[in-house]
Amino acid sequence: MQVVAWEEFIAADNEVRVIDLFVDLLDLEKLGFIVKGQSHEGRPAYDTGGLLKLYLYGYFNRIRSSRQLEKAAQRNVELFWLIDEMKPCYVTIANFRKENTKSLERTFKTFNNFLKGQDLLNADTAAVDGTKIAAQNSKKNNYNEKKIKQHLDYIDKQTDSYLKQLEEVDQQNDSETEQQIEIAQKLDHLTQRRQKYEGLKDQLESVRANHQAQISTTDPDARALPKKMNIVEMSYNVQTAVEANHKLITNFEVTNQNDTYALSSMAMEAKNILEKERLKVLADKGYDTGAELKKCTENNIETYVAPRKRKYAKKDPRFGKEKFFYEHDTNTYTCPQGKQLTTNGSWYNKYSGKDKQYRKSYLFQRFSASFKICNQCPFKETCVGQTNLKKSKGRQIERSEYQDYVEENQERIRSNKPLYRLRQQIVEHPFGTIKRSWGYSYTLLRGKEKVSAEMALIFTCYNLRRSISIWGVKDLLDRLGKSVFAFLGAKWIVLNNYEAFLHKNITLPFFNFLNISLLR
Repeated sequence: MQVVAWEEFIAADNEVRVIDLFVDLLDLEKLGFIVKGQSHEGRPAYDTGGLLKLYLYGYFNRIRSSRQLEKAAQRNVELFWLIDEMKPCYVTIANFRKENTKSLERTFKTFNNFLKGQDLLNADTAAVDGTKIAAQNSKKNNYNEKKIKQHLDYIDKQTDSYLKQLEEVDQQNDSETEQQIEIAQKLDHLTQRRQKYEGLKDQLESVRANHQAQISTTDPDARALPKKMNIVEMSYNVQTAVEANHKLITNFEVTNQNDTYALSSMAMEAKNILEKERLKVLADKGYDTGAELKKCTENNIETYVAPRKRKYAKKDPRFGKEKFFYEHDTNTYTCPQGKQLTTNGSWYNKYSGKDKQYRKSYLFQRFSASFKICNQCPFKETCVGQTNLKKSKGRQIERSEYQDYVEENQERIRSNKPLYRLRQQIVEHPFGTIKRSWGYSYTLLRGKEKVSAEMALIFTCYNLRRSISIWGVKDLLDRLGKSVFAFLGAKWIVLNNYEAFLHKNITLPFFNFLNISLLR
């Protein structure tokens, strides 16, 4: 049988060579990959590195279904060269991704460590944002308290209707009829449905301890999340941090919650990866949470988060909360009419933290003359509001325990608008590429851990693609090789004959012997 030299079909600047070299340099066992076939009994297992190359090639070229990857391995010339004509079945391919979830995440971090060593991850500014990735769970199979109650109410109405019909039929006929049998079957079916929804109700009660208000039956980790314009979809919210210089993804996290409390953890991890003493972080208004801004400030992270557009508590914008001036020295607010609002110093618990209340004026409360100034103000109706006019004695302002951090962030936004405008072009670059160009707007897997592994594959391929765009294939290959050379030292290998290594005429068995890994 004639042996085909697949090397002749692969150009020296073919992108597939980057995947090949990168995986060859990894210590797969140290990264936690399950390496099969070490026993001498039975058929030899497929090479772990080959399966990883197959997945990276697939996601790199918009092929991620295990069945499609199986077909590609049987007819794609680049894959013949890359995985040495290995032809695994789709079950083997799917199991590899399922069994090595954490290792795939470590692979993403490993490549980022290489980029950091090449001084490519060196920005002092990063942008944080989340994107919704559709989950493998329909809205029909997602339940909350309201939805379960609607089902149970409908079942009760149907049951009452059938019972009435059954009673009427019983009065007309002494013996059992087909109609009676049919109604009895429908009642049994309703009983089974009731048991199903009561079980879901009990399940919902059990997860409320974890502050969850919904359950999904197909993918337990999927949630109904708002997407845009009040449209709700079953999805995951994938949080990413992207450095400003080269639009590379520094870190990510797959969540099933909104953006409200995600800023500090993402920003602190990005700061550690970029190894900066101080980091500027840009984010949209979904991250404008006082507690998160405080955590960032305490960890030397300078936030530029767009303020939420809060609705005016009063109809007249002239008397919105932002029109009341706060004086730090006296701890008082001054209203638009120049009158002071003071506080009794007590903290009151709110759902988002604690706050103090400022009114006119606590000093006169004991004499039953409180809020006299408000009562005499010609703008009381406009300021207090028509609905609260009768029951309210005056205007009240609440100040959160995080208000200082919120105001500092707002001031930074006002004085650095050009910097904040960079947010969109930094963090939307990966999302536009991954979701629009590559079509990865949904996940194929179920469960947060598996979805995180798939995102790791996608983001590894994105950073690979960005690196190729920045350096080119040959330069990236050279840097990968030299990074290993620098790690080993001259006494072990000199890659002067680098082309021979690229053509697979040189193998590096001592890499495994030395337990080499780019992962710290």
